Amino acid sequence: MTRCRFLLTILFLIVAASARAQSPEQLFQQANGLYQDGKVAEARNLYEQIASNGYVSGDLYYNLGNAYYRLGDLGHAILNYERARRLAPADEDLNHNLQLASLRVTDRIEPTPRLFIWDYWDSVKGSVSTSTATWITYAMFLLLVVASMVLILGRGYGLRRAALLGGIVSAIFLVGSGLFLWDKISDDNRRDEAVVLAAITTIKNSPDAKSSDAFVLHAGVKVRVIDSVNEWIKIRLADGKVGWMEQGAAETI
Repeated sequence: MTRCRFLLTILFLIVAASARAQSPEQLFQQANGLYQDGKVAEARNLYEQIASNGYVSGDLYYNLGNAYYRLGDLGHAILNYERARRLAPADEDLNHNLQLASLRVTDRIEPTPRLFIWDYWDSVKGSVSTSTATWITYAMFLLLVVASMVLILGRGYGLRRAALLGGIVSAIFLVGSGLFLWDKISDDNRRDEAVVLAAITTIKNSPDAKSSDAFVLHAGVKVRVIDSVNEWIKIRLADGKVGWMEQGAAETI
């Protein structure tokens, strides 16, 4: 009997704890309320708690970026804006805030010149979500299947000719959308992009604190990680500069 009561008590405590637990959506609304009330630091902490529990969304990272921006932490603001953009690339408010935050970055890094077609490709890729690209590719595939069926089963010459032309066009667009989707997914899953969080960090010519200085970076700069050795990471900037920085000075997007 005593053991039975003990088990019932444990079960009651588990059920009570579950009832008191708040869902990520409820915590998100609570954090939004704190933010609107001017309790930005408390809202930031709650947003971080939600993210640390594995719940991610474009809105969460966007609001977290806003909180960091209002707290004057430019590095974390840009980091979270970049994370949000991967999930909601077409969000106008997000892109506007990211642009405003980027204008406050001390370092002005001019990208290495390249063919305009790659800039256009990246521009389109940055404005289309992965889900939209997936649906477009799926639609092109269905059109190709329908055109193939009409070509095989169709009886009239005009119908079969139209199906052939439609199939060719669909196949071309399917290949293009498939390549676009593959590139988009590769960007979403890449782990070699990071944002400098330290207010100021000295980049070295080799992974050694005693090495000669290469250049200096400030919070908010976006870098590409190309190698790592112990507590050091090798980075490349958009203008082609390369150097080593301490791992804790930046965080992966």
